[in-house]
Amino acid sequence: IAFAIQYSFQHNLIRPEIRMGLGFLTGLGLLAGGVILHRRKQYIVGAQTLCAVGVVALYAVTFACRALYHFEFFGPVPTFLLMALITTTAFFIAVRLNALVVAILGMLGGFLTPILLSTGQDNPLGLFGYIAILDAGLVFVALNRRWHFITALGALGTALMQIGWADKFFEPEKYFEGNKILIALAVLLGFNLLYLAANWLAKRRAQSNGW
Repeated sequence: IAFAIQYSFQHNLIRPEIRMGLGFLTGLGLLAGGVILHRRKQYIVGAQTLCAVGVVALYAVTFACRALYHFEFFGPVPTFLLMALITTTAFFIAVRLNALVVAILGMLGGFLTPILLSTGQDNPLGLFGYIAILDAGLVFVALNRRWHFITALGALGTALMQIGWADKFFEPEKYFEGNKILIALAVLLGFNLLYLAANWLAKRRAQSNGW
């Protein structure tokens, strides 16, 4: 069967739309299988592995639909929303199944989404608004599962995104005119407040639980 599938792909016997459809079904099937298998304690590792592979498959297929096959439906906005949904699903499954690897994959996919789908246009409010939501999700996951180092990884990812944006788009003569500099300042202040709040909540939970 595997040989037949490989042969049909190599000789274009199966249309790209069907291939990608099968890819989405496979990814969703792996996620569902992992969640169901996790109910049996002796298969926890296998269940988490299935979910991790499913998340990777969904990211890969979504990106392929956009970048390789250029399907009409997969414009910048629908693809962005779909990848954001995959990230949200990964975070939810990570918390529910206590699957750290799924959380990390979701985080990586979340930060890569705006890079892979970049249109080359400067949109700091959209970019950092999305990252703020992503970071809030990371904080939620970290606090629920006490994976506090994920917050630090999120801060690192955010800093790299800020540096990348500044290197490509920040022009002093553009952003120091009028009140546009407030955009950059608001981004820095907002993320500082977010991580300070996360640190405060983590300490309060630790104290309330007697750690």
